[in-house]
Amino acid sequence: MKKTLIAGLALAGLAISPTQTVAQEQPSQTEVDPLGLASEEMFDLAEMRCWDMVTLNEDDRGFALVLLYGYASGKASKSTVSAREVQVAVVNTMQECVDKPDALVLDILETHMHG
Repeated sequence: MKKTLIAGLALAGLAISPTQTVAQEQPSQTEVDPLGLASEEMFDLAEMRCWDMVTLNEDDRGFALVLLYGYASGKASKSTVSAREVQVAVVNTMQECVDKPDALVLDILETHMHG
């Protein structure tokens, strides 16, 4: 009898749990955006400041830096790169950006790109 009562109370607690209610009210990510597409928000790569870059989460920062590197390479009509060259330029850019939060990331990145 005691085990039945405890089990019943546990099930009742789950049924009225606030986290369960909230989880049911919020649509899943696939219901909101079944393709997992990024935001349609526009931004100008040439105007991105170091503060914006430094404060991005790690995944977004990596994506943005590679995107900027590709943009800068295109501006310089450069079609060949090495992974090491990209890595060194990105690391040096981030180190400099920490000390210059108002600087344009693209300007700093271009100074660290070779040839």
